[in-house]
Amino acid sequence: MRRSATLIGISAIAVLASGCSSDSEDGQKTEGKERTTSAASSPAPAVDAGRDIQAAVDTTKQSTARIDDRIRVTGMGQDFTTTVKGAFDMKADRGSLKVSLAQTGTSSDAAVPLDEIFHGSTVYFRMPEEMNGDTGWRSTPRDEAEVHAMLRAPLNDPEFVLRQVSMAHSVTAAGEEKVNGVPARHYTGKLNHKPLLLRMVKERREKAEEPMVKMGDGLPATADVWVTKDGLITRVLLVCDFGSAKVSSTMNLTDLGKAVTVASPPQGAQAVPAASVDGPLVG
Repeated sequence: MRRSATLIGISAIAVLASGCSSDSEDGQKTEGKERTTSAASSPAPAVDAGRDIQAAVDTTKQSTARIDDRIRVTGMGQDFTTTVKGAFDMKADRGSLKVSLAQTGTSSDAAVPLDEIFHGSTVYFRMPEEMNGDTGWRSTPRDEAEVHAMLRAPLNDPEFVLRQVSMAHSVTAAGEEKVNGVPARHYTGKLNHKPLLLRMVKERREKAEEPMVKMGDGLPATADVWVTKDGLITRVLLVCDFGSAKVSSTMNLTDLGKAVTVASPPQGAQAVPAASVDGPLVG
């Protein structure tokens, strides 16, 4: 996993809060399409938005979905996108994901790939392309995996993203829209340091926590969520913009509630400590 960090060259962007200002002229421009459509939406009726989001998270975690998550990091001379695609049965805690990391705008041939299989409390992973020829599977405890960069999920776990969303505050309803082909209610809220630093490795969390706490409500981090009429989350947009560096994560969940096919856990995978699993591909 360390080889991928060297190859891509973005390991320095571990915590975007370091050395960044909270003043940003374009903090609301990330994923402009989603934000533009919300402005044109009709006002939503009064609701307890925070409770609606928590209920939608709970309902979604009992369902299935196709996952398409794109995490983009820009600034400090970098512009990279991590793509996470696959199928997940969240109730059964099983899923198959294919992850790739590349400079934004380059062809898929230039991406560094990673395969992942979630099975209960264990995550199996492998890099199908390795310079040293070692493309074997590894396994590690799901609940012990840590975060190494802002708005990344440990081992790209989509349920972790839902947990972050459930921690949003100052949530309001922003109207009705059609998202991923279905009508959905749009909610928007803010993120404080707690979801942003959730399960982050100790040394990086300690560097970022104090300045982020001092920013308070000025912390430039937002969460937007779209919920279907069945109470299932179909899109999550998380943005953290410090001006000199920015990260956005757009996770689409489609085919909600439909049967999904996930790979079986590989035989003979080498067990490794969660603390040894790092690098931009694994969060």
